Amino acid sequence: MALAAWAVGDQYRMLISLGPRDLGDEAIRATLAPAREEATATVRRGQDEGVFADHVPAPVLALMLEALMLALAAENAASTWADPAGEAAATSLLVAAGVAPQVAALRVRDVLHESEGHERRSDVRRFAASARSH
Repeated sequence: MALAAWAVGDQYRMLISLGPRDLGDEAIRATLAPAREEATATVRRGQDEGVFADHVPAPVLALMLEALMLALAAENAASTWADPAGEAAATSLLVAAGVAPQVAALRVRDVLHESEGHERRSDVRRFAASARSH
């Protein structure tokens, strides 16, 4: 999810930054509700399986990870650091969720390797279309 969101977020960075100011908090909350529900369900599954930390409830951890993703994207956009594929961002999110750093880095590399040879852009387009339809 983080890798797909990274690609979409980079492409729509300006809209993401203008949304809260132009639409207001309620409209943003309603628009993001389906994605946040999916993220919360993913975090809850990770907690139930002992993969993610459970020191905070799943909805809170999911919102923390969302905020971290936005902060990382802002730094990437500001050229403070470069993470074009989202590898460092995805690894950071997994570590923040409670996954050991080495395990997180290996898993993200595995996912990126699995996507080689596949049309990642088509996957991202499907993800974006799905998010818009909700």
